[in-house]
Amino acid sequence: MWFIVAIVSLAALIILLLCIPVELVFRANTEGRPKFSLRLILFFGLFNGDLRPTAHRSEEKGVSGEKPVSNRWQRIKFALEVLQTKGLLKQLGNFMMRTYRSMKVREFAANLKVDLDNPADTGLLFAFIAPVNLLSNYFLPYPIKIEPSFTGESFVTGYVNARVKLMPIQVVASATGFAFSVPSLRAAKRLVLYRWKRKR
Repeated sequence: MWFIVAIVSLAALIILLLCIPVELVFRANTEGRPKFSLRLILFFGLFNGDLRPTAHRSEEKGVSGEKPVSNRWQRIKFALEVLQTKGLLKQLGNFMMRTYRSMKVREFAANLKVDLDNPADTGLLFAFIAPVNLLSNYFLPYPIKIEPSFTGESFVTGYVNARVKLMPIQVVASATGFAFSVPSLRAAKRLVLYRWKRKR
């Protein structure tokens, strides 16, 4: 009896914690040395921390000559094959849309300059970007600015700042539905078989 009560209480506590909204703050600046940061804010600002990928030892992995390049190409090819699993792209699109709908954008600002190698290509790109800028500034309440650049220094320079609020329980529900869908299980099976064959 006490075991059942403990399990039910633990489940209720987890559901309660998942109902507490969290915030994600993203900052990117490519002016000069590129800087990227992603901060997670929990419990209405009481706890927060940076989410950064840990640095791996590149020296040990770079000892082998051409093997990393070939392995990388094989993994990309296999990933494209997995994405072609019947129904997977549809399920992935639905998951992304449900996740997007569960988010509330608290802040968004972008100021970017795009420079292609060929000035003519940059001009053609700006001919497409200009109407998008006008529509975004008219319909969206966020300052978004994308301009062409003909300096030839970098592909994209500028900054992007975003702050979104989401409910973890909605994301967990969407992720669970996506993970246990038939296309996802088929893709997971192909991934397991692929890794098993590589280890043999």
